[in-house]
Amino acid sequence: MRLHAAYKAHGSGPEFWQTYQALMFTVSDRTGDPRIKVANEMARLAAGMGVTQKALFV
Repeated sequence: MRLHAAYKAHGSGPEFWQTYQALMFTVSDRTGDPRIKVANEMARLAAGMGVTQKALFV
């Protein structure tokens, strides 16, 4: 929800990507999942929201 709110407020501008990165680190730290796994899932979310046309996976 925070990611979607950031997208609605800022589009795909720098503020959105700052929120995106902060959430990625928070989720990884809280779940213990590797950052690569979290990054790939967040890329799927961003593509699903229409932030990017195609998600790039690591």
